Amino acid sequence: MSEPILHHYDISPFSEKVRLMFGLKGITWASVIIPSIMPKPDYTALTGGYRRTPSLQIGADIYCDTRLIASVLEERVPAPSLFAAGGEGLNRAVESWAETMLFWPAARAVIGRNDAHMMPEFHADRAAMRGMPAPSPDRVRAAGAEAAAQLPLQIDWVGSMLADGRPYLLGGAPGLADFAVYHCLWFLDVLPAKLSPGLIRDNRIRDWMGRIAAIGHATRHEVDATAAIAAAHASKPAEAPPSTDSAVSPGQAVKIEPEERTSPPVEGSLVAATATRLIIRRTDERAGTVHVHFPRLGYRISMA
Repeated sequence: MSEPILHHYDISPFSEKVRLMFGLKGITWASVIIPSIMPKPDYTALTGGYRRTPSLQIGADIYCDTRLIASVLEERVPAPSLFAAGGEGLNRAVESWAETMLFWPAARAVIGRNDAHMMPEFHADRAAMRGMPAPSPDRVRAAGAEAAAQLPLQIDWVGSMLADGRPYLLGGAPGLADFAVYHCLWFLDVLPAKLSPGLIRDNRIRDWMGRIAAIGHATRHEVDATAAIAAAHASKPAEAPPSTDSAVSPGQAVKIEPEERTSPPVEGSLVAATATRLIIRRTDERAGTVHVHFPRLGYRISMA
């Protein structure tokens, strides 16, 4: 099996979610550090324009979105399972709540509180990602304060999951639900102005976070982007599953983008559209022919 390469940066919360998956499964992995804002020329040479962080590269296959990355790692290394406690359905339900209702208020609160520590280009970059003008510093801080008010109730819900003494959110083993919730709370303290002292006062949550952090990230080693691109160029994409969606046909020119439009559309030739995955083939001068994979949920496909 080709060694997995994670394209990420260290304070990226969604990257922390994947790094913990590596830790749980004991996967040795290569790290490519990418910029936190655009432009990302080496990264987009592989993804075709997808800009969100992280993505997972395995040879000439590029997997976008941590929901899909979780499925890929589970297929490649089934044990220990990401779904050992609670099963996949409950883990996915908690993941969906955590990465919508919990994550965005946490992110806005952190950025608002740390406005003085952010690079000037950051706010313009994140606003452009959503097709909006850059906000004023006052608006960033006000939005952060508004978002912070949405966190105490949800953090209380996390404590209630641990109220019966279980070590992890869904039972006796750590899994996807833990990592999806943890990375949202982990992000509260990655910048200089830390939010957790005022928001996380339940020792059950703090103890649980300590257990998750102790899982670690397994074995990581650094490679540069040029080597990752060369690895893609030297590889062939893995055999894709058969397409099952009769509305689109393999070989059609299509574009795929997140439903919330937080990344430009990626264009290519459709390889497969299934109930769980969208795969397109594209060719880049540097990376060669690659397959770019997206989860079906949360993404839209249309004719290019």
